[in-house]
Amino acid sequence: MAEVHIVRHKPGAVFCSTCEVVLVHDDHHIVRLVEPSGNVGTQYPNDVGSEWFGTIENLMAGLALGKASWSDVYKTDVLWTTPSADRDECDRRKNDFNAVYGAMLSQVTGGPSRSNRMARFTHQEGFPDPAALFEVQIKAISGDVEIGGGDIRHALWVDHQPSGASVMHKKGEETITSLGPDVAAEMEFVLETQYAEKFAAQGVDFRKQTVFMEILVAVDDSPEQTWERIDTVRKVFEDYFGDERPAGLIYPVSRIPNLDGVVEPQPRVVSGDGVDIKRSGELADGFSTWTSIRYGGITEAMVSAVGGDDAAAILGTVDARVRQAGGQGLKEDGVFNNAYVVAGGDSEANRASLGVFNPSFSKYYEGWVPAARTAQYVGGIQQSEHRYGVSNRSIFIAGA
Repeated sequence: MAEVHIVRHKPGAVFCSTCEVVLVHDDHHIVRLVEPSGNVGTQYPNDVGSEWFGTIENLMAGLALGKASWSDVYKTDVLWTTPSADRDECDRRKNDFNAVYGAMLSQVTGGPSRSNRMARFTHQEGFPDPAALFEVQIKAISGDVEIGGGDIRHALWVDHQPSGASVMHKKGEETITSLGPDVAAEMEFVLETQYAEKFAAQGVDFRKQTVFMEILVAVDDSPEQTWERIDTVRKVFEDYFGDERPAGLIYPVSRIPNLDGVVEPQPRVVSGDGVDIKRSGELADGFSTWTSIRYGGITEAMVSAVGGDDAAAILGTVDARVRQAGGQGLKEDGVFNNAYVVAGGDSEANRASLGVFNPSFSKYYEGWVPAARTAQYVGGIQQSEHRYGVSNRSIFIAGA
């Protein structure tokens, strides 16, 4: 019989340091998932190289709590604090980070990375630590699996988690970075050309087998179009996936790495006879409220970002959705929470807003060990009226 064992290491008021999940499948295959909370490297001087070195150190310590190493990492999210609204300054920060990213990672960890990567400039406010030039979140897996190229290969199914994609592509010798001002065309191109066609070549139906989608919409080149752009992109997403809507979230960021682009989605897709997909049958903000996958007697539920103005109430809604998916609840089954704090141009107000969010978040988990977490300031989450948002991943025994 399948087993799920969740260990939350070094708990704090709003998150644990690392969430470790040991999965024993019906066929006795054993897999270990290890997810450290988002980390920064601000114990070192405030420059890109120093903070990246510190971030690697901190993430490696988080991995070690779950008996994992960097070679087990299959997904890396890099969240850059926006240095300014100026495109060229963002380009310099991106280039400075990329210049040290791979070389320092290899030097410090002692081996090559097998992880995919997604990066974005989030907001000028950055992160809960105001000295952070970026925050990095990683996911690792070990055991009876093979990882590489954005895929996690289990015995009977494949978990596809490719890097984020924009319209940037090669046309002959020319690199195309923009399709012009039509944001809808940009989103359609990414979904169809960058993802669906490539998945089809592997015999995977992208429309039917996508279970989660994170959509970034860059707005700093035209802030007045923020919600117009988001609504346009959301409509393309809704029309494209129709009744097979994945769970997920959409939110504005300052810029994506392709600084001439506006849209960067990142999907999670599953394929193979050993995995079953279930959708909630309810929609919110354009997404399924939750989607679950079942494999080897285990269910993994992905809850779309829930927006609102009170963290405890948001977490209560997330909890209800975990239960609808078949789990005991968020506290019992939660593995990771992504938290979003909506920020404007007033830094003092932004910091004060986090000071309201975190106590409410802690109050919900009072007397319990919270899941791992990352938090970021963004320009919005799901809908323009929301002040905060939380998305979640939970794991439990199927049918429990």
